[in-house]
Amino acid sequence: MLSRWLFTAPALAATCAYLPSVQAFQPGADYGLYKTDDLYNCSGTVPTSNVTVPNSADTLPQIQPLSRFGWEKWDFWMHGTFSMVLRWSQGDESQCDASPSEGKIDVVILDVNGTDIRTTLSGPLNYTDGYVKKLSIGDNTLQWDDSTEWYNMTLYAEGYTMVLDTYSAMLDTFHPNVAGYNGRLSSVQNPSLYGSVPMTRGQSAGYLLTPDKQNITLDGLTVLKHTFSNWTLPQYVAKYDSVVAWGYSTGFLDSYISYQIHETDGTVHQAAYLARAILVNGSRNLFQYTPAIYTVSDAAADTYQLAINPVTQTLNASFAGCAECNDIPYAFNLTVVGTLGEFTDLGGGNTTYYLLNGTTIAPYEGVASSGIVYGSFEVYEAPSSQ
Repeated sequence: MLSRWLFTAPALAATCAYLPSVQAFQPGADYGLYKTDDLYNCSGTVPTSNVTVPNSADTLPQIQPLSRFGWEKWDFWMHGTFSMVLRWSQGDESQCDASPSEGKIDVVILDVNGTDIRTTLSGPLNYTDGYVKKLSIGDNTLQWDDSTEWYNMTLYAEGYTMVLDTYSAMLDTFHPNVAGYNGRLSSVQNPSLYGSVPMTRGQSAGYLLTPDKQNITLDGLTVLKHTFSNWTLPQYVAKYDSVVAWGYSTGFLDSYISYQIHETDGTVHQAAYLARAILVNGSRNLFQYTPAIYTVSDAAADTYQLAINPVTQTLNASFAGCAECNDIPYAFNLTVVGTLGEFTDLGGGNTTYYLLNGTTIAPYEGVASSGIVYGSFEVYEAPSSQ
């Protein structure tokens, strides 16, 4: 199920000449700033640093729709009533002459009354700024408030109408910071690959209205990831992948998110996020405390490790424990259980979303506690030539 691409980098032949330009971000956005150190909060008791401060401007398009070059995407993934991925994008990751004004929404919703919904909506991507910020393609909208507490989506596809209201339960964000620069996923400054996770653990509720007017109540956990570059996927990037995993345990819920960027010279950059939500007694969705535990980029192996095995279809991630939690590490043991969706860019790049489940073992009240895990694994393979 996992392609051999995960472990073999294709040789890239440069066919799109890069025209140097400076990446211009939205006013007030955090991208590109020389940022604070990573967060090491193993015990969960230290106040979090500004590496996890929400910034609503970071979710706005950082590539202007009227630009000649560049691409951008917003991945909204949900696990709940249905497994789904709703991928908003402008431009194309692997086609250098694709205009950013060419917007689309790739829609995959599995097993709606026995039917998989798979379609693409196209049109100019527009956005508005203000207290309420909005992306729109036709009548389809993704909106969020200035404090980044809510992300609401309305979607019309194949005769279906979907409305989702999503609360950002963790009230924080994840910004990788390769080489110390906020949002940087790659080592080269220009053009750089940037990304962030504006919503790390969202709780969604809404409805799906079917063509025959059946109204299906929706609920589940969601994540919103944002990735972009001011040029076709930089030609020194051979591939990248990203893991999202949510654990369910008695008394606490852990969230794990990671990125791996494989460059053509063999360099691999990793960035990872771990956070915990402490439940209110008797509740499954109200939290008394939501600390970020780790946010690290290119961390030492004794702090963070991720191992992917294509033969056993498994992913195993771990973060170091510490004396305050009896040196018990945080571990996620994940298995691929299916494919959610697959998309091919205009230039031949391929993105596949896999479904995951598994177990987690982590420190809680001084002992190792176990729980179940659900998640997704996104894999992008650059074309053999760009």
